[in-house]
Parts: sequence; structure tokens; C-alpha cells
Amino acid sequence: MIPTQMCTGWLGPPGRVRAVLFAVALPVSMAVCANQTAMALPEASCPDRSAANTDATPVDCAEVATIANAAMLQALDELSAHGLDPASYTTDGAGAREAWLLAATHLRRGVLDPKTLAPRQEADMALAATLEALPPEPGAAAYRAALEALAPASPLYSALKAELERQKGALAGARDPASLADAHARIASLQASLERLRWLPRETTLRQIYANIPTFEVIAYSGETEVSRHAAIFGEMKRQTPEFSDSIEYLEFSPWWNVPASMARNDKLPQFQSDPGAIARLGYRILDSAGKAVDAANIDWAAVSASAFPYRIRQAPGPANALGRVKFMFPNRYSVYLHDTPDAGLFSHAQRTFSAGCIRVQDALELAEWVLEDTPDWDRTQIDSAAASRTEIRATLAAPMSIHIVYLTAFPAANGSISYAQDVYGRDADIFPALASYTQDFAADSVSGEGHDAAPENARR
Repeated sequence: MIPTQMCTGWLGPPGRVRAVLFAVALPVSMAVCANQTAMALPEASCPDRSAANTDATPVDCAEVATIANAAMLQALDELSAHGLDPASYTTDGAGAREAWLLAATHLRRGVLDPKTLAPRQEADMALAATLEALPPEPGAAAYRAALEALAPASPLYSALKAELERQKGALAGARDPASLADAHARIASLQASLERLRWLPRETTLRQIYANIPTFEVIAYSGETEVSRHAAIFGEMKRQTPEFSDSIEYLEFSPWWNVPASMARNDKLPQFQSDPGAIARLGYRILDSAGKAVDAANIDWAAVSASAFPYRIRQAPGPANALGRVKFMFPNRYSVYLHDTPDAGLFSHAQRTFSAGCIRVQDALELAEWVLEDTPDWDRTQIDSAAASRTEIRATLAAPMSIHIVYLTAFPAANGSISYAQDVYGRDADIFPALASYTQDFAADSVSGEGHDAAPENARR
């Protein structure tokens, strides 16, 4: 993930976890051991004698450790609300502290490594500080609170958790194969989407944008409030839009389009060979490898080879420009960004996988107006003027804005309900088996074996 701005919004400041832990710790009295030096125990540590309380009753350190270990294990029940299986963390004889820290790691960073989809099987020992901040005998409630503080605090995550509880109830009440299959599939979608939200950076801006691939939408948020929702077009199957987080730094109005080399060879060359007039009609400019303009009328396109394509292609600003009137720039290694489009008719399709990987957004100038809301001298009049100028004009944001390109098949709809989208790129199908050893099969506690057989294969563990 590419780093985003310091957290001022949904996900809370970096000190949020510490504040929660200290709030839990302060009311609890510090027990002391009879020995002057604390005894280091395998699962929990016994505290030193307190200088301010030298007459305190001695405490059996082994008993302290036993109580703490039991509380840690009891706190793992919290994982069920996140779609995870508490029993998965105590298999193979894992100790209480080890199990708690691995669970904490999964809530903080995700069960899987998003680059490889391999499960994280080693705890992030930096999170041991959360245990050290707790009092010696905090109880299960404090350990649960500490775990919960490590999970995402965004409204998206909370909405999907609440929906998971509803779907668990639907699964428990299902009596026919169709209802069972539907509940299984929805729960699997929720588990995958919750996992993907755990991958996102916690440091983010108050105002931010989510571009969700499966629902073909771009949504603007200010704090916890949805500001606007736009239909969007994403990459075609052979040119899929990647998932990542970044920061929008500037907008370009009336942009030039520098055609990527692969598209120049594979798309534009065949187009120009069949219709050379498209070059002038659509505003293309042909450059040689040194960047010098070449007269397209003097090129024998039939003799040009895609394997040794010698030209660069640019498209001038104007009504036919593939980027439309504005593009939203967050420089990244994928060369992916949001932009307008002259092909507005494509938004009428239900499945909108038509681009080469970038994200085309409907009503792009309305989104641009909101993005530039805090940037001086960029009101709607100035935006409209720049968009119609046919001269590329840059608008640098007063402060960068977080953007997340995500793949959430379970996602809040405009009316607040949770919608379930098609796994258009097949990425959920990849994540299900990777998550299987840690996600909970809720049907095991509520549905007969006959119900399991009714669930679709890709929704079962």
C-alpha cells in the first residue's frame, strides 16, 4: 500500500489504541508480588512490588498468570463478530498470549498478506505493547476492548459487521436449500470484504474517496457522511483495475492523453490502419521516439509493425479526448487514475468493465468541485472555464485527499442496506480458500449437516 495522509477522519488517530488501553487500565488497582523482582512467566508476567503500596497482600504470580491467560482466551470470542473463528487461534497447543497476539495482528493488519494471500502465521510483536499497557489482572473485557481497538473503526467496517450479525441470524433461521445457499454466500462475501478492509491504511484524511470495483461506483465521504455516489467504469477482464490506496494530489482540466505504449501498439495501430482519418478527426498527435512531431499523413500505417512500433501517440484536449474534461491524479506505479469520459452511454450498462485499467467516473465535474472545495480560487465557475478551455490546466489541492480503490462484493448501498455484487474479477474466489483456516463456519453451530450440503461450494470452507 502507498502511504496516505495523517489520520484525521474515520479511522481515528494513531494514538487511538493507546488511549483506549490506558482508559481501561487506569481504574484497576496494581497487584504486587511478594518478591522484590517480578517473576517472568511463560504467558503473563507478575508485577514488581509497588513503592507506593509496600503493605499490599502478596499475590501468587502463578495464579495471576493463570487468570490472565484465561481472560485472554475468553477475549478471543470477540473474533466471531469479525467473521473469524476463535478456535483457529488455539489449535496446535498455542498459548494464550501467543493466540491473543496473533488475533490482534489479524485485526490490525489482516489475516492474509494482500500481496501473496498467504496467512499471517506469526504475530506482530510490536503489538505486545498493547498487553504491557494493561494492568496485571484486567479481565476478559479489557482484552476484548484492546482487540476491538485494533480493528478498523470506519463506518464501512461497522456496517459490514452489523450485516454479518444479520446474516448469521438468517442462516440460523433458514430451512430450505435456497435460503441456506443464499446466507452462506452472503456470509462468505462479508468475510472477504471485512478482510480487505483490514488491509487498508489507518492513516487517512477526513474527506476521502472509495472506488469500489464490484459495484462499479465511486463514493465520496466526508467523515462518516456519504457526500455523493457516482457510476464508474473499471478495467476490462484482460486489463483489470488493481486495488490500492493513495492520495489525490492534483487535478488536470482539459488534459492531454498520453497513450500508453501497449495501447498504442495493440489498439491505436489497428485503428489507424483501418481508419487513418481517425487521427485528425479525434485529435491525435504522432511523435517520434525523440518526441518530435511527425506528419501522420506521411506514415504508411500498413507497413508499421506492432512489435517494433516507433511512435508515441498523444491526444489533444477536446470533446473526443478519451480522458474527457478532467482527470484526478494520484501518481502511482500502476499509472491508474480517475477521469471523465466522452462515452457517457457506457454508464447505462450494468457490468461496466470497459477501460484499460483506469476509472472513468460519471458527473466528473461535480466530483471535481467537491474535491477542490477547500482549495482557494477553484469554485464551479473556474472549474467550468478550465474544463472548456482546451488548454491543459492543473489545480493542485490545498491538501492531498485519500483515495482507496477496493474490491468489496459486500458494500453499503445508497439507502444504507448492504448490497451483494458479482465477483466480476473472480478475486473473492481466490480469497475464500486462503481465509478458510481462520474464518468461522457459523452454520456449524446453527444448521444441520443437511444445510451444509445445500451451501454453494465457493461459500463453504
